[in-house]
Amino acid sequence: MDIRQITYFVAVAQNGSFSKAAEMLSLSQPALSLAVKKLEEELGAKLFYSFNKRQELTDEGRALLDSARELLDAYQRTVENVHTSRTSRSGTFTLGLSPLFGACFFGDLIPEFYREYPDIHITVIEDGANKIDERIAGGQVDLAVTLKTERLATFASCHFTTQRNVALLHRSHPLAGEKELTVAQLREEPFAIFNQDFILHRQILSACHSAGFRPKIALLSSQWDFMVELVAKNHAVSILPRPVMDKHPDPSVACVPLSDSMKYWDIALAWNKERYMSNACRLFLDFVRAHLPPDDL
Repeated sequence: MDIRQITYFVAVAQNGSFSKAAEMLSLSQPALSLAVKKLEEELGAKLFYSFNKRQELTDEGRALLDSARELLDAYQRTVENVHTSRTSRSGTFTLGLSPLFGACFFGDLIPEFYREYPDIHITVIEDGANKIDERIAGGQVDLAVTLKTERLATFASCHFTTQRNVALLHRSHPLAGEKELTVAQLREEPFAIFNQDFILHRQILSACHSAGFRPKIALLSSQWDFMVELVAKNHAVSILPRPVMDKHPDPSVACVPLSDSMKYWDIALAWNKERYMSNACRLFLDFVRAHLPPDDL
């Protein structure tokens, strides 16, 4: 017994006629009669009998009719709920986000999204981009903000923003007045940089290696403000994206743009293409795409 057979049975019962029911259903009468006959065979009961050119319900037919109407009502509600979910403005999803990205770009974006979609709840998981990429691959986050690397090709993704990286130096440093710097010019300096959980860590070490030196490490940290503090006290230099210092300037720190392989910071929105994306998550993705920060090229 399926929903189509139940629909046909109720139509015949309401119209008292196979021909009228077939017309209402835009179905041929033989096809309708055959469907009802198969239902009767499946139930092992006669559902209709003919009287005065009408189809009247048997006891078994009357017993089925009330339940059949309830079933059709429940089916219709189910279909409507499914259709409604496609346009629902509620739900939950998990966002993977580096603290650095949050500090630069999402302090306004997430509150603005909540104002437009107050019934959507976001669970934010903060970690370095290396760990965030692992969470994307493992399906532990629905959507993530990560750096554009070779691993990005294994995910579904779209561009978020491209920003300049800057060398952070104390204002008294001899290179603080330069218009641009290369990583090679920092070879003698102690570095305060992100730890191994961050893709920027690997990128800085790679840039130093390409420039022919191994950097002296004064600090490995997950806290960008700790790194800035060391620079402000003239204990180290660092490399960070310019938006960090634009939002959180320090009068003791000079920011000099880089001109070599560390010139740009490319950020993407990424998700596991094998996983289902909920409507709530898709609404956030669309919202972010409509509010992208301008590229700094």
